[in-house]
Amino acid sequence: MKLTLVTVAILLCGMVYGQYSKSFGFVEDNDAFISLTKDQYYTNGLIFSYQFLSNKTSDKLIKKIYNFQIGQFMFTPSKPNVPDIVEHDRPFAGYLFANFGVTNYYKKQQFLRLNYQLGILGPGSQADDVQKWLHRTFSFKNVAGWEYQIRDQIGINIDAFYLKNLQYYGHGTIDLNIFSEVKFGTIFNQLGIGFISRIGLKNLASVSNTVLFNSNISHQQKRIKEFYFYVKPQFTYVISNATLEGSLFNNNSPVTFNAEPLTGSLQFGLKCTTKHFNLGYSISYLTQSVDNNRDTAHAYGSVDVIYFFN
Repeated sequence: MKLTLVTVAILLCGMVYGQYSKSFGFVEDNDAFISLTKDQYYTNGLIFSYQFLSNKTSDKLIKKIYNFQIGQFMFTPSKPNVPDIVEHDRPFAGYLFANFGVTNYYKKQQFLRLNYQLGILGPGSQADDVQKWLHRTFSFKNVAGWEYQIRDQIGINIDAFYLKNLQYYGHGTIDLNIFSEVKFGTIFNQLGIGFISRIGLKNLASVSNTVLFNSNISHQQKRIKEFYFYVKPQFTYVISNATLEGSLFNNNSPVTFNAEPLTGSLQFGLKCTTKHFNLGYSISYLTQSVDNNRDTAHAYGSVDVIYFFN
């Protein structure tokens, strides 16, 4: 009997699991996950994360999770091989950063996440060397044009993300959540709002104990077996974006563009738990981010693997 990928995933995720209070993992974003012929705009992102559970709770606070992250984002024009500066429809840019985050999960199906970020945007991020190494290793096209990238500047950002569950439908197999997001600092300044909906075959876990937010670590709650589809539309008002516009204070970058003030995105994917892992795959579509007549909408895929332990 032939098993479909969905059947295999359901069998893989169909176990009862114990309690784990720590996790380590990564998220890899790349446009090659959806097309080997596309290599543009937000072309690669890699984040390693470690999170652990606090012992602090209260009448209103269900759990508190601390998170440490190290990551790198990579941006290119519509082609990675553009030695002629006049062909750039967005700047080359790399951003290397470290995050410290605190997420408070409250009763009534809601949480607040605060991230404090320190990084470097520009040649100091080593994004150009990483992309050139990747293209040599996997025999992709040669890379040219990084000498015109956004110049070095320190990244100091604070991000706040709040989510509230609105409703469950279909006997608990579908839900609807609303969220808002604020980013401010030297790299990104923007406001966002959107919705997240999970669609499963059985009752969904609470937002404080689910694979979607990697919140399923606990001293008391067991990890619930999960396998579901999710969709996440979002609208963002962009005040400034240093990966496009350069420094807010002393812009000496050779190529810059104004950011498109209103952008939209649509992400959808699958999430799954196994005994020790959270697994996910998603596709994200983004509208035009640069205020010019050459930049276009684009898409990328994401793979995330998180390992849980005590």
